[in-house]
Amino acid sequence: MGVNRAAGPFEILEILGEGSFGTVCVARVTGDPLRRKVALKILKGAYARNDKILNRTRDEARLLSRISHPNIVRVERLMDVGGRPVVVMEHVQGVSLDQLLLRFKDGLPASVALELTRQTCLALHVAYNETAADDGRPLRVIHRDIKPSNVLLSIHGEVKVVDFGIAKGEFEGREAQTESVVMGSRPYMAPERLDGISDSPSVDVYSAGMSLFELLTGRTMSLSINPITHDQAMNRQLGYLNVPGMSQAALEDLRAVIRKMCAYDRDYRPSALDAARDLEQCLYAIDASHRIGLVEFARTTVLPIYESRPKITPEDADRDDEEGDFLREVTGQLTNPTGATTRGGGNAMLRAYGPYAFVGALFFVVLLLAALAVAKFVAERQTGPVAPPAPAVVPMEDADGKVKVKLWLPGDADAQIDDELLRTTGTVRVYPGVNVAQLMFENGEVLSCTFEAQDGITVRYVVEAGKGALSVNDGAGKACTVVTPANP
Repeated sequence: MGVNRAAGPFEILEILGEGSFGTVCVARVTGDPLRRKVALKILKGAYARNDKILNRTRDEARLLSRISHPNIVRVERLMDVGGRPVVVMEHVQGVSLDQLLLRFKDGLPASVALELTRQTCLALHVAYNETAADDGRPLRVIHRDIKPSNVLLSIHGEVKVVDFGIAKGEFEGREAQTESVVMGSRPYMAPERLDGISDSPSVDVYSAGMSLFELLTGRTMSLSINPITHDQAMNRQLGYLNVPGMSQAALEDLRAVIRKMCAYDRDYRPSALDAARDLEQCLYAIDASHRIGLVEFARTTVLPIYESRPKITPEDADRDDEEGDFLREVTGQLTNPTGATTRGGGNAMLRAYGPYAFVGALFFVVLLLAALAVAKFVAERQTGPVAPPAPAVVPMEDADGKVKVKLWLPGDADAQIDDELLRTTGTVRVYPGVNVAQLMFENGEVLSCTFEAQDGITVRYVVEAGKGALSVNDGAGKACTVVTPANP
């Protein structure tokens, strides 16, 4: 990252990756005789002045610092670096479940999928019911974004629920306000969340059930927000579920568990604890010859995947853009007590010899220009004037003036912007300024939504007060217009 990474409280070792809002680094605590590693979640520079995201990041850290459970990632402390939050958390050596699904196109071993979901449900139960606030009351934590990418399996077989960035909880010191803006990921999102109904723990149970189906089959279950077609679609897709080593009767029991967890009406869903108990019974209904424990699966599968990951060092991630400058500034303050940063280290030496280096470089440029002038004069005397170089051809994609916009779509909708059709969440290139996106849903509803396009923004479909809207960089949503109403 171009910093003196061995000084200060941390030594930055690796860039794990980037999420929607932050960059996660692996760091070693300097001066620790155990050479302990931690993960640092650093908010992206684009959100450094977004009060909503800042408050949500601080709330996530405060929330997780109050929870102590083996299946929930542990937060050690929240640091404030130049007014920006940096979360110091447990470093999990492992992979996310969506990464595992890339290797298991037809689903994970059923016993692994069931145990992963069972432990996830136990974590959800503890987060909502048993974690005590300072006054002794439960924190009532609802995750609201359970999906395979937010659950990790470590190389030791430990299940960790991560990313409580949009979680809802009841605790003192909360900064972000719970709003009607719907955030989360379709199709894991419970139907009532799209209707603006207040969240309950059952929304996490629904998401866990949807994730379980994907872990078992490798497919995302596509369900309608219409209650009648919702159940019809679920029954049809559950019919394709097949588990080796499980009797037909036990398989029907498993389908019934998923059917209850993903019920359209939240009153029919089990609690997270009851779901965990039901999944345990299904797990032991699999013949022993077809069962594999998480520890063994982690040793034989997760460990090789983790060790073969592309390792991105801070120097590899060095970038000449605004985000690179932001990360250098923040990591510089984290790794260097003076807060000074350089590109490649050696701050004092650079300050001492910088003027001499500049004069030397200037002298070299003058000599080079003189040599080129002499060479040109000699060439013209021998062959005549040299023709000026042809103008560089600018690729159309760089010359058309378009900007890149990332559009997050619901799982049951396509989007049309100008001549670009987007069937899943992705990046489109549009002209800057006001653009119109037509969202076409499976139920026949068509919405016309406008947004102000700028390069690098994220546009997300949300539901506010029961109506569809587009939110730019997770700001307030701009209501869409119904072009074609949904089929009754």
